[in-house]
Amino acid sequence: MKRKVYGPYKGSKQNGGRPIYVIKKGGKTTSTNRARLDHERATGKSLPRSVHVDHKDNNKNNHSKSNLQAMKSSKNIAKGNTARKGTKYKKKKNKK
Repeated sequence: MKRKVYGPYKGSKQNGGRPIYVIKKGGKTTSTNRARLDHERATGKSLPRSVHVDHKDNNKNNHSKSNLQAMKSSKNIAKGNTARKGTKYKKKKNKK
């Protein structure tokens, strides 16, 4: 069954404004972000939902094939938490 891809549409404030694509296949409608769709097209394989597509250089606008990597969701979330640790949130001091 052939799928139709529509977009990109501007994402909401909730997803940081990242581009979204709408996919219609066999009466089902889903959406996905641009990085995931680009990575799946480049590799020719669809990814399970437990796998995220990460930008290596943390530039959310750089969707080149060499900048995208598949990563377990837990590792991608940990990477984001580590990146935010020193910027927006203050470090907690250990009291002994």
